Amino acid sequence: MLITSSRKPSASTRTLCKHLASFFGCDYPNRGKMGMGEVLDLSRDTPLIIVGEYHGNPGSIVFYDDEGHCVLSLHISMLSTGFLYPRKSGVIPSIVGDGELVSFISDVLYPDGPNDSSVSLSLVISGDRMDFNEQDKVLFSLRVKSHKIYNGDEDCS
Repeated sequence: MLITSSRKPSASTRTLCKHLASFFGCDYPNRGKMGMGEVLDLSRDTPLIIVGEYHGNPGSIVFYDDEGHCVLSLHISMLSTGFLYPRKSGVIPSIVGDGELVSFISDVLYPDGPNDSSVSLSLVISGDRMDFNEQDKVLFSLRVKSHKIYNGDEDCS
């Protein structure tokens, strides 16, 4: 999996990208002047997450599958960043909760199944809230204002 940001990210967007990359144990390259084609080439055969902005703050998260198709767009806001994000550990977080986003995000991020999901790291999705936890301690939280699931051949813009 690869996580990157919009073209000119604010400090808070870069911080969220670092939190997500560390939580999921994946790479976070600075995007700089890379176009979308270059980003998709960089993430070849692996899921891609792009964090976008709204008025200088993280405002969206767009998920691309391992074939480079846009599959999910979330309109989000930060709720909290209480604790430091965990160090990359190679542990796969469990994704639990209620609603259609739980299975959809799990299928996009881990298309081969959940392997050995971690008990210590978990993404808990409940209603409009996504809590990123380490051993029952909330590391950071996002509020999902809206979401759209794409069929793979639509434009995510």
